Amino acid sequence: MKIAFLGPAPPFRGGISLFASHLANEMARQGHEICFFNFHRQYPALLFPAGKQVDDIEARHPNLRILTPYLPHTWAKTTHAINDFKPDITIVSWWLPFFAPAYGSILRKLKHGRKVILAHNIEPHEDWFAARSLLHYVFAKADEILVLSNSCLLDLKRNLPSKIVRKATLGFHPIYDTYGGDTSKTNALPRILFFGMIKDYKGLDVLLEAMPIIRVAIPDIRLVIAGTVYKDKAAYEEKIRLLDLEASVETHFRYISDEEVAGFFRQSDLCILPYTSATQSGVISTSYSYDTPVVASDVGGLSEYIESGQSGFLVPPNNPPALAAAIIRFYGNDLLKPMQENIRAYKKKNTWFELARIILR
Repeated sequence: MKIAFLGPAPPFRGGISLFASHLANEMARQGHEICFFNFHRQYPALLFPAGKQVDDIEARHPNLRILTPYLPHTWAKTTHAINDFKPDITIVSWWLPFFAPAYGSILRKLKHGRKVILAHNIEPHEDWFAARSLLHYVFAKADEILVLSNSCLLDLKRNLPSKIVRKATLGFHPIYDTYGGDTSKTNALPRILFFGMIKDYKGLDVLLEAMPIIRVAIPDIRLVIAGTVYKDKAAYEEKIRLLDLEASVETHFRYISDEEVAGFFRQSDLCILPYTSATQSGVISTSYSYDTPVVASDVGGLSEYIESGQSGFLVPPNNPPALAAAIIRFYGNDLLKPMQENIRAYKKKNTWFELARIILR
């Protein structure tokens, strides 16, 4: 089959690009012909204050850097290029209403094959004007919709009519195998990790407020923060100072390259996701790829990827004492090794092969 991917792919940074790259690699491994119809530019600088949007990594497959979603003259060029490719399936990566005008226009003019929307989110984490109308504009033209969690499926049902919801299939977020290599731990002292782009809804402030409680029970605990701050890092630096956490918190407020990821996870016993909202998270997938348990807020679809007490813990959101108690329980009961065994079993079931099978069938 010929399969077109519309949306971000390498060299663009971020979880959506990484997901598309993994899925495309699996489909190519099965013998399908892949072509990325990628962004030339993804966002105007005003909408992306975190800085650089691309990295030095290129896609393994034909990769047309053609679409700038906020420049309408590129929409027709993209449509023409996809129609020339004549795909059997076009997979559209969806996560923000910002892309709706471009995606909706392109989907209406595609002449070949099935149109599949791969929905990472239905409801955006930030407020967007006319978000529901924009969602309808795009999803109405899909032949199929793939969601990655039950939470996402419920959001779809809340926002769109049943004639569109009937197109939906429930998938899952597979475990990344990008980094591979040694997953053994290298830290001598207890270390916990907050990883990924830092936005308000990801709850880093909640974790910082939990740290004084954790430190009473585990005096030598160290929190490592690794990721670009979407807006201003000064607020987090000030909170660390006010809570007197300078000796217990190590900050890397910057983009973390693929080459560095292994070091952060191998040096950490736990990955912490104190999110205030979520559908699913690529950070969990990355953490599991290094056999690293997760403590996360019980919001959105995160509970579908964490079996509390087996591969990590789920805690109420916006609750520093509950978050602290889960981390203390993990260390107090020496749960790293048994949880790692459970994660290894989980990885064998949630593969890119299986997700590709769901789409291709």
